[in-house]
Amino acid sequence: MLTLLIDRSVYSRNRRPIHDAVGVSAAALSQYTRDQTRPSLQKLVALADFFGVSLDYLVHGEPTGPMLDPSPLARYVDHALSDIQAKASRQSALVARLGRLLAEHIETAAQQLGTAVGEGLILDDEALRLERYCVAADIMPLNLGFNVISMDGGTAAPGQFLHTVAENLQKGCKYRFLLTGNLAEQDDVVRRFRSLLSARAGSDRVYQNCTFRRTEQPVMAYAVFYRLDVESLVHHEPLLYEQFSGYVDDDGQLGYVVRPNNESNVDILMGKDRVTPARQAFGALWAGAAQL
Repeated sequence: MLTLLIDRSVYSRNRRPIHDAVGVSAAALSQYTRDQTRPSLQKLVALADFFGVSLDYLVHGEPTGPMLDPSPLARYVDHALSDIQAKASRQSALVARLGRLLAEHIETAAQQLGTAVGEGLILDDEALRLERYCVAADIMPLNLGFNVISMDGGTAAPGQFLHTVAENLQKGCKYRFLLTGNLAEQDDVVRRFRSLLSARAGSDRVYQNCTFRRTEQPVMAYAVFYRLDVESLVHHEPLLYEQFSGYVDDDGQLGYVVRPNNESNVDILMGKDRVTPARQAFGALWAGAAQL
């Protein structure tokens, strides 16, 4: 039957397409047609597929059943494809509409946020997220309440920023805290702060990377300066960077003025041109301050 199929096909004079499709040599195919060797089941299936016949027909010369009219199947496939295309079109329109609605809601939310917070301001949780990308931080706080909370009975609890400070110290971030106010009170708070940090980052890291000083100079405003790992910030929180990129100078420095009371949760960002002179003022105070 194989010989008959070949002779009746367009491959009677050129059998190379059969060799390539089935994966047999010319010699092997010739042996099959002369019944000198028998093809494997895999080759039989490949030959049957190539000529579009059943295995029974290829081996015995008889079809396994009545010939099927492919027209109904073709019509079914055409109908199914049309249905799929129609559904895909409807879903594309739905996705586009959802995209527009989401964009409108996002724009509205952004406008509301801008109205509520205001350009040039930074919330506590935003400052906390930025501090995670610090390689150095100079901090002149109103108090250390964001890092250590004094409890009744002389105990202390970690504040909002303490865990981030501890993680940064473990990564080698350098902290300088410049404090003001009563010496005895500041000594006690710093002692508690160091104790909480040591429990999380290790005492060696705390004494190597975290320094406290106290100035007796009058201070009109309190401030925080971050030197940021901008590349890491852009990679992990691109939207956060985009929000504050206008306030980060070429050296990756960002500064903000700490609010003078605990009633608000918003601080004021410094312009790029103000960060360097403000850090220099901090450095001058630091140089004349006493170590705690």
